[in-house]
Amino acid sequence: MQVINKTTEHTYPAQVYRALSGYVVGLALLTDLADLDKLLYPLALRNVLKCHQPGSAGIINKCIDSSRFDAIEDYWCKHAEIPAIESSDLLTELYDKDSWADSSLEIEDQFENIKSLVKYFCRSEFGKDYAAKTLQANQEVYTFMNNVANDLTSRDWLYAAEDPVKVFKNLHVSGGSATLSTIKTRLRGMDGNINTNIEKTSVFRRYIYSNDYQEIGQKRVSPLHFGIAMFYELLYECLKSEYYE
Repeated sequence: MQVINKTTEHTYPAQVYRALSGYVVGLALLTDLADLDKLLYPLALRNVLKCHQPGSAGIINKCIDSSRFDAIEDYWCKHAEIPAIESSDLLTELYDKDSWADSSLEIEDQFENIKSLVKYFCRSEFGKDYAAKTLQANQEVYTFMNNVANDLTSRDWLYAAEDPVKVFKNLHVSGGSATLSTIKTRLRGMDGNINTNIEKTSVFRRYIYSNDYQEIGQKRVSPLHFGIAMFYELLYECLKSEYYE
């Protein structure tokens, strides 16, 4: 806004700036992207835009096609899918055997099936972990949701959760919203350490742990939406680190 005002020597109605913002973001999402950038670019944009208004992934203006952000969910569904075991030989041959040598199977031929079994096991264990995960009476709700977000993105197999947003909703954490400044105080307590390694696109985390984006301190957010937002910020950093650093 400052640049436009200075360049044109004119101040415009607020809706003009909103329309321009929507146009710029729309152009960004229309840019031809390759491979993982198709996920990371809209994910980074969504992380930042959520500061401007709630709902619809924080989209500034209705002129933006929200389906452009579907790349995130599409990518997740693709990688969360567990391929079916192609043949029952693996199960029937090993069910009552004492060692692999007792079977007639070639391990190279069964690698993908074994990989599927490992993923099924990971998802089963994840389900058990979260079946009993509830907010305790003495726990601070935003700290709890922050810990869940960290846990989801630190799993050995990141896609153990088939639907990460549903995981947060199934926690049934209730309560009114709080300002980010209040959440910051609760999460950091007396610890004044600053973390400068957090990505600029991780807006909530950077506000809380890096003393950046101070202008959003009075933004109110519920425990549920806070947890989901922190997850997507951590997801961006996790994927970017894994593929580009």
